[in-house]
Amino acid sequence: MAQSLTNGFSGKQLELYMHDYYERSDLVFRLGAVLTGSREGAEKLTEEAFRLLADDFAKLSSEGLPQKTLMMCAMRAWKQLKQGKFHEWQVPILQSLKPMPEDQRVALFLVEMAGLEMSDAAKLLGCDETKFRSLLAGAQKFLATNAVKV
Repeated sequence: MAQSLTNGFSGKQLELYMHDYYERSDLVFRLGAVLTGSREGAEKLTEEAFRLLADDFAKLSSEGLPQKTLMMCAMRAWKQLKQGKFHEWQVPILQSLKPMPEDQRVALFLVEMAGLEMSDAAKLLGCDETKFRSLLAGAQKFLATNAVKV
């Protein structure tokens, strides 16, 4: 996948891509799994997110936050793939998170897994920070009251 997406990059761009972005592809894949509950969906989301990243890569600089950029691309990819039907992945943690509302799953993921600041995560979800904190609190309450079976 990296070879086909990096054609036309300069040496410096390729190094930035491989070091700051491609090495974090597991983060995008995990978000895809949390959103779709599917390995197939996670793979498609990852592929689309990196296609979007490659399209805009010339505009990126080494000063940016790779996690924030990757999550932005992943959320754009999710908007395109959201209506798709995917085969459910029988992974216990994903099955346990399935009843949690999507926006709460994403809020939890962006802060706890991707390590984004709440203000940045709120922007990715298209809400203000107060609403985001409410979503995060709802996700944390869900985790506290529902036994996550792993």
